[in-house]
Amino acid sequence: MDTGNPFEPLAAEYDSWFDTAAGAKLFQLELECLNKAVDTQNRRWLEVGVGSGRFAAALGIGNGADPSPAMVKIAATRGIETVMAPAETLPFSDQSFDGVLMAFSICFVQNPVKALNECHRVLKVDGTLVIGFIPADSLWGEYHARQGRKGHRFYAAARFYTSAELRRLAEQHGFICKAEYTCQLPPPPPENHSETAQNRKGSDNGFIVLSFSIAMQPLDK
Repeated sequence: MDTGNPFEPLAAEYDSWFDTAAGAKLFQLELECLNKAVDTQNRRWLEVGVGSGRFAAALGIGNGADPSPAMVKIAATRGIETVMAPAETLPFSDQSFDGVLMAFSICFVQNPVKALNECHRVLKVDGTLVIGFIPADSLWGEYHARQGRKGHRFYAAARFYTSAELRRLAEQHGFICKAEYTCQLPPPPPENHSETAQNRKGSDNGFIVLSFSIAMQPLDK
């Protein structure tokens, strides 16, 4: 993630989308899925790519990091202790957290290997990494990827992963997957007849949550 990312000038607009009917419905479905993996009871959690803090606040996560000053400012109003920092260089000591969440941010991270190494570093030895994401082979993943190819202000910079790709990436850098949760989302809006047909090739598991424990030291720095 980069401080010059498109979320900076559009932070307020991004955050207000969650108050729309469509945004609120998707948020609730995704939150229920994340709740299966995120246990903040008597545990210190950090959300990497906290954005405007909607998910962190709802899940009881007290700390957040994001490269966008505007996002950090909004998240702070929701009671999140925020710092401005990209996922690749987290300003926290080793083994500072019981859990780290990346909700939707992995697809915008410029260097996912460095980001995963940083998550590993700040987690306690018995800590949990949770990644929530829109899979590349889902209806929504295909939809967002097409929008990105058309120059969408957010998704042009995004890279989408399948569940297998993210599992493999994390397991190559010090983690082991212990659970996967899926969530069926309402289908994205049709664009035209041909693209709607293409859409239907994807899975209806529009949101996936992967939960990892620490397996070993990261292989690459």
